[in-house]
Amino acid sequence: MPPLLRNGPRLAVVVALVATVSSACTVGSLDDPGAVADYPSRGLSVLAPGSVGGGWDARARGMGSALTSCGVIDEDVTVTNAPGAGGTIGLARMAGREGDPYQLMTMDTVTMIGGAIQNHSPVKLSELTPVAGLTVSTSAIVVPARSPFHDLRSVLAAMRNDPKRTSWVGGSLGGPDHITVAGLAKAEGIPARKVTYVPTGGGGEVLNLLLSGASKVGLSTLTEVRPQIEAGKLRVLAVSGDKAPEGIDAPTLGALGYEDESVESVGGVMAPPGLSDDEQRAIVRVVDRMRRTSCWKRALRQNDWKDVWVPGKKYGALIDRQQRQVGQALTSVGLGS
Repeated sequence: MPPLLRNGPRLAVVVALVATVSSACTVGSLDDPGAVADYPSRGLSVLAPGSVGGGWDARARGMGSALTSCGVIDEDVTVTNAPGAGGTIGLARMAGREGDPYQLMTMDTVTMIGGAIQNHSPVKLSELTPVAGLTVSTSAIVVPARSPFHDLRSVLAAMRNDPKRTSWVGGSLGGPDHITVAGLAKAEGIPARKVTYVPTGGGGEVLNLLLSGASKVGLSTLTEVRPQIEAGKLRVLAVSGDKAPEGIDAPTLGALGYEDESVESVGGVMAPPGLSDDEQRAIVRVVDRMRRTSCWKRALRQNDWKDVWVPGKKYGALIDRQQRQVGQALTSVGLGS
């Protein structure tokens, strides 16, 4: 995995590392007899701290479907949304449900950590109980089909000429989209503070601003923009990761010489603070069973998610490292508090 920003602090989201993490969870064996044997004995609630149609929402609904449709649990799963402030509204809500193992929240590491820093959240992601990292999403830099920009280099040339007018739209303030744009600007010698970046809750908001012409360039997870790409309304200029996903004709940022500006965040599941080790083990065991189902594997394909497994306290350790590294990275490009 490349560093977060060229000549800046490295973000240790190493896809090779998370892909090889043993399925034996650090918090204990998934078959540990000390785990809560009858969990869940009632319905689960999964909170998506973003808009309907966004990545967190898709993961929450994918989990709900896999848990119930593939028979992992016999109980109902309810999905609710609490969008806003880079996910910190949902973060605060989850923190307020201390000690309740039936409340879960989807998220991803860099987005929520960056959102918490930018929004001066009194609650840190590391205060919650880590359950598991499950996915890494491909990001895509896109423009409307009628845009005069036909490649990323032409966008960056326009940014050098007039950074204010070459407006970008993407996910939350301080999230991976924002950090990627700031990193590209820095690589071109453009002060990050001079670039116009419009943060959104993702999903339809990015599409609306792009297709209306309010923003010139967009950055979003591929799953959120693929339908418009396939419909011919958006054109892809570049994608994150080591290769373009099937059906996408675009170079990677690495192939264009911007590997250091490609940011990948590990999406996963958290639970409220104050849970016992037995409760944490029980939730991890259920999520581990879920990720092995055909329902979840179908969700991975449908959402262009890369499958990873970082369970329990290993996920907590990753979050702790990224808490420090994202703060340093944001400061290095003028986005820190």
